[in-house]
Amino acid sequence: MYRHSDAAVACAHEDVARLIAGEPVERDALLDRLCDIAEANSPVVRDYWRATARGRGIPDSAFKTRPPYLFPDSPPVRTFTTSGTTGGGRGRASYSARGMELMRLSILESARRRVVNGLDRPAIVRLVPPEAAAPHMVMAYGMELIATTLGDPDLSAVVVGPEGIDHGALATALDRACAEGVPAVLIGGSLAFLNACEELERRGLRWALPPGSRVVDAGGFKGVTRRVAVDDLRSALTRTFGVGGDRLVNLFGMTELASQLYDRCDVPVGPGGERPKGAFPYVQPEVLDVRTLAPVDDGPGLLSVVDLCLVDRPPVVLTGDMALATPHGVAITGRAQRGQSRGCSLTLDRMTAREEPAYA
Repeated sequence: MYRHSDAAVACAHEDVARLIAGEPVERDALLDRLCDIAEANSPVVRDYWRATARGRGIPDSAFKTRPPYLFPDSPPVRTFTTSGTTGGGRGRASYSARGMELMRLSILESARRRVVNGLDRPAIVRLVPPEAAAPHMVMAYGMELIATTLGDPDLSAVVVGPEGIDHGALATALDRACAEGVPAVLIGGSLAFLNACEELERRGLRWALPPGSRVVDAGGFKGVTRRVAVDDLRSALTRTFGVGGDRLVNLFGMTELASQLYDRCDVPVGPGGERPKGAFPYVQPEVLDVRTLAPVDDGPGLLSVVDLCLVDRPPVVLTGDMALATPHGVAITGRAQRGQSRGCSLTLDRMTAREEPAYA
């Protein structure tokens, strides 16, 4: 069993940090070392991989029952919880200090590449609560980190309060960016953007944001009965903010992951117009057959994500999301329906068959 303070754990952490920084690190060997730690420290993971395959993703549903955490000798410094919108209660993901540092590095490096790429201190306007108001929401943590580290300290703003989106504050923040000629980056949940666009349109408010401005919406419409096509949301964003094309970027994140996946190009490949997500050296999406969980190179299946920034739990998560493997990348097309993900449910049965301490 590895202790959190062991040299092998420290070395793995340092190598992931080097990989994020763009230094040459043998990725497959690093993944293998992280799997070694997970096998040695978790009987549940070891049995699960013996019954399935070594490195198979941990089903996201397991985080709602006995969330894995590999270092009982080092209690977590932070725990994030899911919204609980997809059924089965709230999931929990806990982080050690090393895990939080890798999450921080991963969020910022990905944001430099896909959120503020080419921009110098834009006005980052967040349609999510401030971290202090939602300490267990990983989106609040990540978006505040991006804004305070990469955004203009005077023009950046958070426009969500106890009553929801403050549309007056949003209008003021965008007016200020336009007056200063500073590109604005709006970031928030997809549903928040849809609601904001509808309310701003009702008020007759529209902007032509400064060149370089962009909108980054997170997720989709999980747990919402209303179905909205990707291009319908994009059209609303363009009408309201004057931003279009590859300046509209969707990101996929999960409480169970330390890293995020971003649209890599403006090519609609999914049935609802979903754009393909790209990979970074430290996080890569995979598509698996819904019954056999064999890799799919072209076509639909379940989404699995290899996230090397997960040092506190196994570095692969088998999500409950459907995805489409294409030559352009992996498009995430929505949640798996009951009966659609038989492979996922079978592996979950094996995963939760025995007791193991949970940390929260």
